[in-house]
Amino acid sequence: MKVSLPKHMTCDFLETRLMIMEVPGAALELGCGTGRLLLSYLAAGIEVDGVDCSKDMLEICRAKAKINGQDPVLYDQYMQQLNLPKKYMTIYIPAASFMLLTEREDAMEALKSIYAHLEYDGQTLIPLFIPKHLFNNKDDEWAPGLRGTRSDGSEIVVSSKSNINFLEQIQTKLERYEIVRDGVLIDTQYSTTKMRWFYKYEFLMMLEKVGFHDFSIYGGYSLQEVNEDQSFMIIRARK
Repeated sequence: MKVSLPKHMTCDFLETRLMIMEVPGAALELGCGTGRLLLSYLAAGIEVDGVDCSKDMLEICRAKAKINGQDPVLYDQYMQQLNLPKKYMTIYIPAASFMLLTEREDAMEALKSIYAHLEYDGQTLIPLFIPKHLFNNKDDEWAPGLRGTRSDGSEIVVSSKSNINFLEQIQTKLERYEIVRDGVLIDTQYSTTKMRWFYKYEFLMMLEKVGFHDFSIYGGYSLQEVNEDQSFMIIRARK
């Protein structure tokens, strides 16, 4: 499952690579999916392994790698249950995928797993966001999303609506996929994604409890200082 982010939150390739290269050594991507970042980093000469809990995505990643003559090290595991044969200097999570851990116990276990798989003085990079742009939305309103064309010429129209539980800090997002051919709706499918958001000091306390220190907080992938109006942040912490 992928997290949908606004465009300004997904320009992460160059800046994440720079942060990895600042701490020399092997890197691990949690939630590597089909290899959007991982394969590009391998091509750039960075030593990086990948973890994902989707067998299908890992198979796509391997197929893409084979075309490029690459042989990535990939693990089919959950980030909260890591059991890998080596440690890393950098463990990073792309596209705020950490927020898919909606159970607090899973979130803490994931941080413990990250800490255990880091070398001494290694770093973790965790993007997070608060969906405050949805706080005033009405639950019953569908918002337009992406549109695309399939190989058979039919059009895919995506729309979504979200429910916000402020007390539990949970966003439940329902996405609707409508298949239209020659102006006629021929199929409709739905998917549901839940995400938990974390506030800055809450997440820092979680990291401290695990043992992390030396925190940096950025307001975006350009690594600017975070300000009170921003809902997106990147947490950088050392072991």
